[in-house]
Amino acid sequence: MTPDYPATTHHLAGLATLESTVEIAARALVATHPDICRVCRPGEPAVVTTARVLVDDCERLLAALDDYRSHLVAHLPKNPDHPIQLDWPF
Repeated sequence: MTPDYPATTHHLAGLATLESTVEIAARALVATHPDICRVCRPGEPAVVTTARVLVDDCERLLAALDDYRSHLVAHLPKNPDHPIQLDWPF
């Protein structure tokens, strides 16, 4: 069964919004806690450890969203009159 084109494109727009929000959250964590880019060391504050875990979770969520978007796009009809934008400009 092929997904409905307008509904799928709206769904893709929602995914793009979620993707950009997760990306912003991950960047904010890195900017706020630059120590998360270093190797974990004994005795570091719990907030740094938590931020590191959250950034890792953001990366996994972004990968899952990318896979899901690819799945949706693969089921869209090929129509040159309605090109699908896969690279978001933000």
